[in-house]
Amino acid sequence: TKKFEKKLSQIVNSKYIVAVNSGTSGLELALRTLNIKDQDEVLVPALTFVASVNSIKFCNAVPHFVDSDTSNFGIDIDKLNKYLEKISHTKNNLLYNKISGRRIFAIMPVHIFGMPCNIIGIQKIAKKFNLKIVEDATEALGSKFRGKQMGTFGDIGVLSFNANKIVTTGGGGALLIKKKKDYNKAFLLSTTAKVRHEWLL
Repeated sequence: TKKFEKKLSQIVNSKYIVAVNSGTSGLELALRTLNIKDQDEVLVPALTFVASVNSIKFCNAVPHFVDSDTSNFGIDIDKLNKYLEKISHTKNNLLYNKISGRRIFAIMPVHIFGMPCNIIGIQKIAKKFNLKIVEDATEALGSKFRGKQMGTFGDIGVLSFNANKIVTTGGGGALLIKKKKDYNKAFLLSTTAKVRHEWLL
């Protein structure tokens, strides 16, 4: 696994990699690593695979569907910007849904069929509204924008190695992580929170 993570790190140019058993569990782990709370909302495109939504539900959070862009199948950033200005408000530097009262925690852009969505626009919206980005790049290994691998633009990106993907391991996935503290937390959670001890191998 360590050899696989190291090789993948070199291929996608991501400093920290955590291999997991599926893309779905990778998305859930990414959300938990970034400290999602019960009933938080995560913005996700209407056109996606059920795994994106399941990962949010597994965190006892709420998928908040937003319009897709017909030109790239990702989130329509113009509609999203106007929508968030209309339905949200900020309190203590956190974004809340005026209608549901819940915190809007993150955006989960999805690169459908490996087609890069407007990730630069997503980054701008995330910065404007103080949202985390969990990038669903499960279908996008090898897809790049401006020479950069999809999945390396957000706070954490996730790849999949399921049987229908570019590289397959039967199942499997990986987190592409920027910050060491996030890597440490994700690795700890992915290894059943084991800590080093003289009695353990």
